[in-house]
Amino acid sequence: MKTILTGVCVMALSLGGAFAQEKSTAAKSSKETQHSTKTMTSNKTMKTETEVVSGKVDSYEPGKSLSVTVPGKIVKTKSFDLNSKDETVHMASNLKKGDWVTVREKTDNNGHKTVTVTRTKHKATP
Repeated sequence: MKTILTGVCVMALSLGGAFAQEKSTAAKSSKETQHSTKTMTSNKTMKTETEVVSGKVDSYEPGKSLSVTVPGKIVKTKSFDLNSKDETVHMASNLKKGDWVTVREKTDNNGHKTVTVTRTKHKATP
């Protein structure tokens, strides 16, 4: 009985480690950047903010939400709401968990967001 329990514990720890390693690799291969742009004219200033996240799809609910792994020492995800009132979404077709994507979220001066999700190829980090 003790041998069976020990075997089950070893198996559980091995599977948990493999899952954590896969998430960690995805986080290391991911990329996140943010840009702010101001355009000044004679009568007003236009401000545009752009956030770009490249990573592995952690979860996806069509028309509702998208979560992508992001870089860092601690594995975490960046979530995007895909059904906001003042938002335009351009989504890659047949997207599923595990696909590698680039998400570009642009917010204009009026607060309108444009989210563009495109497929990318996984680039292993040396």
